[in-house]
Amino acid sequence: MQRKLAFEHTPGLALPLRFLLAAPWFGALAGLLLLWQGADAMSTRWAPATLAVTHLLTLGFLGMAMAGSLLQMVPVVAGVELHWARRLGPVIWGALAGGALLLAAGFLHGLPWCLRAAGILLAGAFILLIAVLARALSQRSAPNALPVVAGMRQAVVALACAVTIGMALAAFLVGAVRLRVMEWTNVHAAWALVGWVGVLVVSVVFQVVPMFQSTQLFPRQLAFTLPPLCLGGLALWTAGYLLNAPWQWIGAGLVSACLALFAVYTLVLLFRRKRAADVSTWYWWLSLGSLLASVAVFLCPRGVDKALVLGVLFIGGFAMSAVNGMLYKIVPFLLWYHGQHAGCDVPGVRQLMPESEPRVQFAWHAASVVMLLAAAIAPGWLAQTAGAVLAVSCMRLGFDLALAAISLRKLANEQNQES
Repeated sequence: MQRKLAFEHTPGLALPLRFLLAAPWFGALAGLLLLWQGADAMSTRWAPATLAVTHLLTLGFLGMAMAGSLLQMVPVVAGVELHWARRLGPVIWGALAGGALLLAAGFLHGLPWCLRAAGILLAGAFILLIAVLARALSQRSAPNALPVVAGMRQAVVALACAVTIGMALAAFLVGAVRLRVMEWTNVHAAWALVGWVGVLVVSVVFQVVPMFQSTQLFPRQLAFTLPPLCLGGLALWTAGYLLNAPWQWIGAGLVSACLALFAVYTLVLLFRRKRAADVSTWYWWLSLGSLLASVAVFLCPRGVDKALVLGVLFIGGFAMSAVNGMLYKIVPFLLWYHGQHAGCDVPGVRQLMPESEPRVQFAWHAASVVMLLAAAIAPGWLAQTAGAVLAVSCMRLGFDLALAAISLRKLANEQNQES
């Protein structure tokens, strides 16, 4: 279910790169905030510091990385033009960055004006991003690309739902509307994490794992059915949850089954491949193992307080591991590709990003996931240690990606001077 990529539709390097290079620093800021706040940020999901850390990771780290990845992948995978993106890209980037920072500050210090400004910026950023992506994904794509494109379309629909609910919650926080805030916060988290992040990662994996990991291809029928089944289950759970109906667990069970099937099938493909595992495979093992653990924790008895553990497993273990591994593949490849097409004598991808760099970062990242899990169970001093390890992990990722981009720019300048 893989197809030849339409590199003739590749956008300019600056469009995705500004998002991809900025993403790690929001993770580093979240780690530093956790280091500062300590156990207060891991005592309950409703604590101001917890909300600030969570949104720096979800909006800042994951939001930046996924926006940049989609702006790069949609035209190349679907073979379509990405209209408006060149002009709107810097606006989306600025509004997303500013909104994430203001929202974290508003949560942390209880500042209504920060929350209002963040709501306006984030709503603008996501409305523009959805408009750019929706116009591109509405175009006719190559038949072989349909499963991946369909999954991306469904992820964008989930993003629109999450953003709409998030805007309503922001209005509640500044006293503009009345809501059953506990219930709608859970629905917002479900659509943002499972619907947007989960379905998008699933859809992208159908393309990138066979391409970068040299595995067998995913069955076309599996790629077509998993994302809509997952979203259908999420919609069923949402209706049942808001109505407090017992059949909400049918939807939850369907979502859990879809995510577990995806994780198990991808792990089987990775273990069956002939090529020896490298560090990028380690990221996928950690990501998919964390996803299976998330499903197991979610299905635990309802009396167990599992919100923080579930958040660490899904955000830190599943989503951030997948993003870290893909960034170490995508950014060096984009630098090499654009350097070649600019007429530069560019070293290979492995020279731009030696495997020793992600090996070190993987160790820090895996340690951060373990420490965050420990802090979620028994906060105390473990919360500050987890924050420090998370900050180092994300800083290492940020420096590695930035140094690769700087080295290519320096090489291009030297070659231009010689010519």
